[in-house]
Amino acid sequence: EPVDSSLPASPQLLHNDHHRLNDSHPLFQAFNSNGRAKQYPHLLKYINALSRSLPLTFRLRKEGSAATAQHDAVIQELQSSQHNNLVSVVKYDPSQTIYQATSESELSKSNLSKVSPSLKELLVNGSQDGTLARQELGSMLPVLCLSAGNWLKPGSKVLDLCASPGSKTLQALEIAASSSSSPKRNETKNAKLGRVIANDVHSARLDSLKDAVDRSGLDDILTSRVTYTNFDASVFPPPKSGKLFDAIIADVPCSGDGTIRKDKHILPNWSPATGNALHGLQLKILMRALELIKVGGVVCYSTCSLNPVEDEAVVAAALKRMCNKNARKKNGDVKVEKDVQSAPAVELIEWPKDLLPDFKRRPGVEQWRIAGYSNSVDKDSTSDDDEGDVNDDFGQLSWYDSYEKAKEAGMAYVEETMWHPDEDENEEHGINLKYCSRLWPQDQDTGGFFVALIRKNRPI
Repeated sequence: EPVDSSLPASPQLLHNDHHRLNDSHPLFQAFNSNGRAKQYPHLLKYINALSRSLPLTFRLRKEGSAATAQHDAVIQELQSSQHNNLVSVVKYDPSQTIYQATSESELSKSNLSKVSPSLKELLVNGSQDGTLARQELGSMLPVLCLSAGNWLKPGSKVLDLCASPGSKTLQALEIAASSSSSPKRNETKNAKLGRVIANDVHSARLDSLKDAVDRSGLDDILTSRVTYTNFDASVFPPPKSGKLFDAIIADVPCSGDGTIRKDKHILPNWSPATGNALHGLQLKILMRALELIKVGGVVCYSTCSLNPVEDEAVVAAALKRMCNKNARKKNGDVKVEKDVQSAPAVELIEWPKDLLPDFKRRPGVEQWRIAGYSNSVDKDSTSDDDEGDVNDDFGQLSWYDSYEKAKEAGMAYVEETMWHPDEDENEEHGINLKYCSRLWPQDQDTGGFFVALIRKNRPI
């Protein structure tokens, strides 16, 4: 279902205490105006979820630490009468390694110390000895997808383009630097171990990432398989060896509207301009990732945003550009009809079939609208509200049907690639945006997240 890129848009909607919604809650009042709640009941559930704190989530590491033998003891502790009413295995995970706070406990990172000091101690110790990793569900999805499709496996060469703070780097490392044939860590000396290149453009964030890897509790044999780089992801250099990457994680910088439940600063600073300003950079990073992935390899593009401008618009634009680039390269800059018998140079692929059965995810949207605040303010406008009309502070929200109209109106950060492709473009370039996956907060009591898997079929 299409999601407007304007939800919600006012600091007056801030929910510092994350109270549950009732009829007097400002989020409810704002959304219920003009009968919107009846017209879009699913979005009311979405806003209701945003008004609650994000539940505590963590995963048990499958291997890769000296503490692997302690897993059974940790599981017994988690299942004890002291903790089993606080956290439990999520029902859609056959591996039974993903844990989430129960809905009854309302346990979150912020209240963990107060609610259960003993559970906090267990999680802290487990994080330090490598038994478990505190990681949100959305953050787990890119590596889970790549692993389920067998694109990321023991021995793989993996690039994490925007790696800090490091949760995905560590998750990928546990797989790529492990050995499928050697269950014991001290037997992997002669096995082919993979490598994860962890890149971040900010040197300070890269230092934090290194610290996170050092504190992870993973064996030295694994952590030695991380290479740290400090490049702009949009111009990441090609490997000197000439060997491209088996799998690439492109969890790009984004507006972060999917993190509203854990970061109270996101909502009051939110504006359509935030995502609009990032769209161009996100597209450049995805384009570079598709150039660096090997033929047959897969790029996982992801954001912690549900804004189509940062999600499907970026994916569609990258697919179009890459297919056009491939056609020009093969035909001397002459545009030709696509061979319907051959696969496109790059293509969206579906969610891995057996990954997280019963996990509820939404398909990518195929149409969306582009919004921006006008620079002009009607100083003569009045409001019955003592605090004044919110438009006095932010200008009038305007919607634009085309790039030309937005540019003519002076919309900030306007890019032609922000608008959704039409049916002819989708057919010409083999774009099926429904193959993208959206994680809505109300479905599994999580944050918001977006994932797209793109496979490279031919050299570009």
